[in-house]
Amino acid sequence: MSSPRVCFIVGCARSGTSILGELIGAHPEVTYVWEAHWVWEQVGHGPNGSHRYTAGYATPRVKNAIRDLFSRLQRNGRVVVEKCPRNVLRVPFLKALFPEAKIIHIVRDGRDVACSLMPGIGGEKWRHLKPVNWRNLMSDYTGITRCALAWKGIVETALADLAGVLHLQIRYEDLVAAPHLAAQTIFEYLGLALHPAVLGFCHNIRDRTASSYHARGQVKWYRDNHSKRVGRWRENLGREEQRLMTSLLAPTLRWLGYTVQPAAFADGTGPLPIGELNLDVKPTRAPSPG
Repeated sequence: MSSPRVCFIVGCARSGTSILGELIGAHPEVTYVWEAHWVWEQVGHGPNGSHRYTAGYATPRVKNAIRDLFSRLQRNGRVVVEKCPRNVLRVPFLKALFPEAKIIHIVRDGRDVACSLMPGIGGEKWRHLKPVNWRNLMSDYTGITRCALAWKGIVETALADLAGVLHLQIRYEDLVAAPHLAAQTIFEYLGLALHPAVLGFCHNIRDRTASSYHARGQVKWYRDNHSKRVGRWRENLGREEQRLMTSLLAPTLRWLGYTVQPAAFADGTGPLPIGELNLDVKPTRAPSPG
């Protein structure tokens, strides 16, 4: 059986992996696979019950089994494109399995992602991808702080893993602002001609949320508390929370190339110095006597 042509879409949950996957999947020469957990979970859990796999998890048995499955998914010479947020924690594993694979990493402003993660990991349960330290985040932090720290750790892991790896990075904000231009870049990277079906799907991608299209499986995470997708954090967070999130995430945002405006608040104040952050930390119990 010939080697499959494979591309993996990776990115932190709530960063646009689903809408990007459907955009690419609209191309008739693409076999789009949505979150193939049935493939990946046969490997088992990563460290600390996480979704993290490093290259060492790609044993000969695992490699042969998964490459065979992807070969079967490929039909008529099509490119197999799989999207799975958990795989953003598995780049070394993916490259060990498929050294020839293309990788598209979609990134989004972490302040917007943190707001969007709230229904999934901001409460009593953790229902999105699990970084290695997810148990500590669950026990030590709450709400928007937990979500922001999760995004930060996940993205920094991905950026470190992708250093030196040929890949395409797409900003969610660019995809929303000009989907046709983003599609052109993406399909040039994939080596496929832009197709009218893809251009037609571009009309589903927009910033405003009113009566908007939702990609598969995303309605359960959507909350009708913001009018726009880009910059929703300004609607969802109060002034102090905005300062906190900007201060906490500024280094990672800048690593991704985002411009962090220090005077972005109504009273003229900027992000808080790191030493002044008042994180939403769960109270700890005093040790029992004796």
